[in-house]
Amino acid sequence: MKTQWLYIILLALSSANVFAKAHSDTLLLHRVFSFAATVDTTNIKPNTSYTYTKYSLNVKQRNFILLAVPTMYAVAHGESRKYIGETLEQITSQNIERYSTRNLLDVTTVPHHKKSMSNVLKYLTPRLYAETMIGDNLLSPFNYYNRRYYKYSIAFMKNGIANLHFKPRLKNTQLIKGQALIDIETGSIIKTLINGEYDMVKFTLNLNMNRNGAYALVPKEAILTCNFSFLGNKTDGHFQAVYGLTPHFTDSIGDSHDYQLMEKLRPIPLSAEEQNTYTEYFNKIKTRTIQPKTTSPLKKILWDIIGDNILNRIRSNYGKANQGYFRMDPIFNPLYMGYDDRRGFIYKLDLRTNYDFDSNREFYIRLKSSYSFKRHQFYFKLPTVFYYNKQKNAYIEMQLENGNWIRNELIESELDKKRVKSTYSDYSRSKYFKDMHVKIKNNLDINKYISFQVGISAHKRSAMEHERYEAAGLPSNYVSVAPMAEIQWRPRTWNGPLIALDYERGIKNFLGGDINYERWELDMQWIKRLTRLQSLQMRIGTGLYTKKGESAYFLDFENFRENNLPGGWNDDWSGEFELLNSNIYNASKWYARTNFTYESPLLFISRLPLVGHFIEMERFYLSGLCVKTIHPYIEMGYGFTTRLFSIGMFVNNENGRFRDFGCKLGFELFRHW
Repeated sequence: MKTQWLYIILLALSSANVFAKAHSDTLLLHRVFSFAATVDTTNIKPNTSYTYTKYSLNVKQRNFILLAVPTMYAVAHGESRKYIGETLEQITSQNIERYSTRNLLDVTTVPHHKKSMSNVLKYLTPRLYAETMIGDNLLSPFNYYNRRYYKYSIAFMKNGIANLHFKPRLKNTQLIKGQALIDIETGSIIKTLINGEYDMVKFTLNLNMNRNGAYALVPKEAILTCNFSFLGNKTDGHFQAVYGLTPHFTDSIGDSHDYQLMEKLRPIPLSAEEQNTYTEYFNKIKTRTIQPKTTSPLKKILWDIIGDNILNRIRSNYGKANQGYFRMDPIFNPLYMGYDDRRGFIYKLDLRTNYDFDSNREFYIRLKSSYSFKRHQFYFKLPTVFYYNKQKNAYIEMQLENGNWIRNELIESELDKKRVKSTYSDYSRSKYFKDMHVKIKNNLDINKYISFQVGISAHKRSAMEHERYEAAGLPSNYVSVAPMAEIQWRPRTWNGPLIALDYERGIKNFLGGDINYERWELDMQWIKRLTRLQSLQMRIGTGLYTKKGESAYFLDFENFRENNLPGGWNDDWSGEFELLNSNIYNASKWYARTNFTYESPLLFISRLPLVGHFIEMERFYLSGLCVKTIHPYIEMGYGFTTRLFSIGMFVNNENGRFRDFGCKLGFELFRHW
């Protein structure tokens, strides 16, 4: 009996200890999750500090594919395999989130002072307490909403410090593992070591955090070790950044590549290996000075000018104070292709530039184009925007696009009655009209709830086989010119749904137009952010023609049209019909549509072994449509994205019968580089 009572007492004491530890673990985790909310960032005064960053790259293996990887062209054909660089920057901050950077010193052994593997620099300034640490990626284990994705264990140490270990419940590229030293009293992170793999880069990040004030949310020192592997190419990188440096020099040195000046100003010494890399680089320069190496001008042009600009993105600033920015996708790069059932393989090109006249005026232009190899069609969209009052979101926009090829059964029947034979090699293409569309509009935000637009829209539709129409005595060109107006209502300002009412009135003989019509459209869109990475995307709309003249063969809705300029996973939100026949868009005087998409990480395939590790995001699609010939049309789909590609699979149903199955593929390689 005594033994039984002793056993019960020991069991009770053991349970009490376990309960106390579990309670203390939960309390500490709660302090970590809520620490950011306890930091007052409202009283931060604007200040100026300096940041020093040094990095070294070791190209262990390389082949010709490395030439096509953004930012890696310079090291892909360089003579050396080891490179080093240092930067000294001036940081002018208004608060934690708003700051500007000015480069003071930039020293590197990378040819032509190019930036290589610059995509990993964002890892040096992670947002540890946010839902996502790096932009919209990597779910932070220090955020309350992500706790269900991680397992935690805590070891309490001396001096008021605890060691927090965290690891993902699932092996996925959006999750990380590691440990952190935590201040038990406040829940703030003192130091942390993080291991992860994202976008083909394996990395280890060591952060030493600030301890006091609002800047406790950001690191004072970061060390990043990373490895990039892709199709036989392997590059190791080592980056170290020191923040919040006080100046002991003049900041008027400008953007310079002065190595001797960097030797005087660097706050931390170089390692022996880093110093050797510099020594080998300067010895090669000295040797070339004594014994110049003859380089073929043609080779220099091919490698350094044509090759770099064709295979890699082109980025540049212009203006006396770098007010302008220019960016262009690679002119020829197989990594920037796409595929879907309707258009086949698609080549894409994106060019954009903007110029800031001042804080309230900006000029912006973008050329977005694609070529469909299956349809043998080239599409482009060229919006030009001038913001004359950015505070009121007041701008004038002119958009030029070649639109979508269009056809109409009524005009085809008129053509067939004339019995004029087609001489076109591709008879199916001979029935189509090309569409050149220009729209000019002015937008003004009356307040944070209402915006108003007025403008003019014009279409010129030209027959592919204009000779046949002319021989039949039918017009081969149709022109419409229409004043338009739109009003937008945001009931919850910019964080809620958007409701837009469009009106367009085509007037015959107005500015050369020959078509009478009147069109109304109502469109409602809302991207409901459930958490940082989970969202419900909704779109509901309807439109109709209340007036249609005799020659108004072509209907062209503003919010219900085929998208021939597809982007990547995040280029545009997913309110599209992927399998709908292109003729349906223009075959009815009215439409009613709805689109719903649910997006989330770690949803379905992400939980599968092996393959689930590479799944970044997943989506479920459900869309419905009613038009004159189909009621209803239903489309369902599932999609996911990885580091290499994004894919969507769809099925549809027309008038209660299964119709098609199709897929959409986009290459997502290096989209964050």
